[in-house]
Amino acid sequence: MVAQNIGFTIIAIVMVVGALRVVTTTNVVHAALWLVVVLAGAAAQYILLAAEFVAVTQVLVYIGAVMVLFLFGTMLT
Repeated sequence: MVAQNIGFTIIAIVMVVGALRVVTTTNVVHAALWLVVVLAGAAAQYILLAAEFVAVTQVLVYIGAVMVLFLFGTMLT
């Protein structure tokens, strides 16, 4: 149980740093990449909760589809 708590703490710290970088960076593409870090951290939290299906769905839908659409829209404008 201690290893799970340590893993949660490390992932949570990475997610908080990533979220702060999303709102403080001036480059939109860098903000999107930091958002990928935050969303991957959320998927890792689901793995710690033994919810593998939700974690895979998080990766496929949010990181795979939404971020590609966001970056594609950013590059078009």
